[in-house]
Amino acid sequence: MMDELSFPPIYRPCRVLPGTDVEDAAAEAARDGADPASLYWLDSAERLECAIVLGPDRPFSETLAAVHVAMVALGDCLGAQVPPQVEVLFGWPDRLIVNGGLAGGVSLTVEPALWDDPSDPVPDWAVLGVKLAMMPAADAPEPGMIRQRTTLLDEGCGDLTTGDLLESFSRHFLLWTNRYLSEGLRPIADNWLPRAAKRGEAVELKLAGREWRGKLLGLDEKGGLVLGESKTPLVPLTDVLRKPTWSLD
Repeated sequence: MMDELSFPPIYRPCRVLPGTDVEDAAAEAARDGADPASLYWLDSAERLECAIVLGPDRPFSETLAAVHVAMVALGDCLGAQVPPQVEVLFGWPDRLIVNGGLAGGVSLTVEPALWDDPSDPVPDWAVLGVKLAMMPAADAPEPGMIRQRTTLLDEGCGDLTTGDLLESFSRHFLLWTNRYLSEGLRPIADNWLPRAAKRGEAVELKLAGREWRGKLLGLDEKGGLVLGESKTPLVPLTDVLRKPTWSLD
């Protein structure tokens, strides 16, 4: 069991035990009226898993940009604690890439009906989920046996603990959320781009049964991906975030 963690006072922390899906637990609580900033976290040394209940004040299509707020917060959190030779990049729309391998990512849970509602209402609630592989599971294959998958321990970050990163992420996420609320997505987009995987390169995306090709240029005002020299220059988050594009299992 982790020692008692310290979070900014705005959060209402709730520890959950292994075997519990953290994001499902937070979503169930949100449906039942849990307060925004309720923070659910898994007591585990192998993974950082947490979920935060959000209180959206913008239309659904803009609420999805919370994934980028969280990603920038994760980047700052890791950038301050991992060795300088460890490269931390963002794989649009929701993946965290460490030294070229998938190490985790973010997700967003909302009421399923919102995905097909053309009126783009403000959600009653949303839950942001974060997962990060700290070390291989006891029954995991040897490092390198699963292509394009890694953990922080495998990348030389064995001194970091789940508790340290969770406390740091909670602070950075609060900082970037406040900035998003006061200034919009542009400062988040400007901080996302320098860590974007394949920034300025030609990319080919195959997500949610569709394909896009073009040069990765950045994010639009709703967090969609802007592609240059493409027949489809914008990939909206509403087209790709219904389910996470990654898995650690």
